[in-house]
Amino acid sequence: MKRDPAVCGELAEYLGQAGFRVRWATSIAQAELLVFEPVGLVVVDARLPDGDGLVFGRRLRSYTGCGVILCVAEADKALRITGLREGADACLVHPVDPEELEATLISVHRCLHSPAPRPVPCPVPSPWVLDREAHLLRAPNGQSMVINLPERCLLHALFGDAERRASRGDLVAELAAETSGYTEARLEALVSRLRAKVAAKCGMKLPLVSSYGHGYRFNGYVRML
Repeated sequence: MKRDPAVCGELAEYLGQAGFRVRWATSIAQAELLVFEPVGLVVVDARLPDGDGLVFGRRLRSYTGCGVILCVAEADKALRITGLREGADACLVHPVDPEELEATLISVHRCLHSPAPRPVPCPVPSPWVLDREAHLLRAPNGQSMVINLPERCLLHALFGDAERRASRGDLVAELAAETSGYTEARLEALVSRLRAKVAAKCGMKLPLVSSYGHGYRFNGYVRML
């Protein structure tokens, strides 16, 4: 997953000819739509248009047990070190050499399938889906409910963040742009009502939790339409 479509296409073609089954995207949002079954390896650019590639890779690994290869700028030594410390299985620098990438994928795959215990791959969970045009929220159990404008703004702000979280101040600002006079107290009331509404309409607990010292976090697999 890289920002440049031409580079993505060239690397995907090379890996396909080498025997890999490849799906590629140029943003986290596009990649989310492609993850409909477990994957074995993911190659991510550290800096993507809509978020942190390593954060996405770690989140995907928590569902599938996949290996994560991080790509960074050649001059960004600190980011390479941070990436390896924070969960990347390997790190490559731009411009990525196709043969080096192939060898790295083989090496990481070999390590993942060594006798040492590794996470057991499992199906990607069904997502919470925010349909912005239809004003609907669909729960992982398939049940849907209509949401109002403040609820949609709240969920859009959380779903659109790479780490699925936002500060109270940012959320109040988002809501105030649609409804004047919004306060943190009204935000807390909105969250409370939304949790109760989801439980009643969809029969599931909404994984929207307070993030200590920050704001709110959505602890679930999500997708936006």
